[in-house]
Formats: sequence, C-alpha cells, structure tokens
Amino acid sequence: MEGQLVPLKLGIRTQPPALTLVYRSSAGKERQRVMPVRFLNKFGPVDNVLKEMKERHNEHLQKVPDVRMEKMIRILQEVQKGRTVEEAAANISKEYSVDPNQDLNKLDGEQLAKKKKVMSSSFEKNQLKPGDPDYEYDKQVEYNTSEKVEAGWDSSEDDFWL
Repeated sequence: MEGQLVPLKLGIRTQPPALTLVYRSSAGKERQRVMPVRFLNKFGPVDNVLKEMKERHNEHLQKVPDVRMEKMIRILQEVQKGRTVEEAAANISKEYSVDPNQDLNKLDGEQLAKKKKVMSSSFEKNQLKPGDPDYEYDKQVEYNTSEKVEAGWDSSEDDFWL
C-alpha cells in the first residue's frame, strides 16, 4: 500500500475526538479510516498533536496537507470548549483564511505563521510541475504597456536633487 493511497476527504468525529479519512486504496476501492486524536488540550497549540498523528498514521496521512489536519484539530479544540461544530468551523475558517487587503505586518508571530502555512499550501496546490497537463517550461507573457502611468516616486533623476 505504500504511496498508493489517494486521500479524498478529511473530516472529524467529536465524541471521542478523531480524524476520519476517506481514501482510495491501491486496489481502487474507497475506504475509511478513523484515527483517534490523543492528548488534545483545548487551550494549547496543536503542533504536538499534529506531529503525533503524522507519526502514528504516516501511511495514510503523508499526502494530506498539514494545514488541513491542523484546521480539523483546531475545530475539535473549539468543540471541546463548548461550541457547536458549525460555530467552530466558521471561527476556524476565518482564522485560516488570507484576506488580500489585510496588513500582515500587524500580526503576531503565531498568526503570521498560520497565514504563511495557508499561502504555502495554496501555492503548492495550484503549482504546475513538469508532467502536469498544462505545464509549459519557459512561459513568456507579453503585457500591453501602451499606457504609461506616472507615479510620484519614479520621477526623473533631474528632479531628484531639486
């Protein structure tokens, strides 16, 4: 089964806390695996839980992005605090989304790390690699530059010393 598992869906079970993975096996059959989440602290970071899950279920979780698993574990934390699954999912989706108008310089280190993980995961998902159908080695794009827009900061050097 090594490397032949294709993850299809990732979900949670709240009582007792567990991740549920629906995957396609090497034989082509859809299967489901329920993986209990141990040592979940409702107020602590999820990094240790995520690492332990990856070690215990490496064969099944190696192709699942860490960000997706982290989001699911965070939803379980919020449910343990007393929120409903829907409320928890709404809160966590806000936490793990990137607003293009948000100033990331104003975030603390932990929040910035989450945003970077989300951006990295999105990049990897959309990245074209050699062997992909739409991959082109040396893609060159010409942009219409007939309209020249003046900006105040790129004035000529003659005006710089005035």
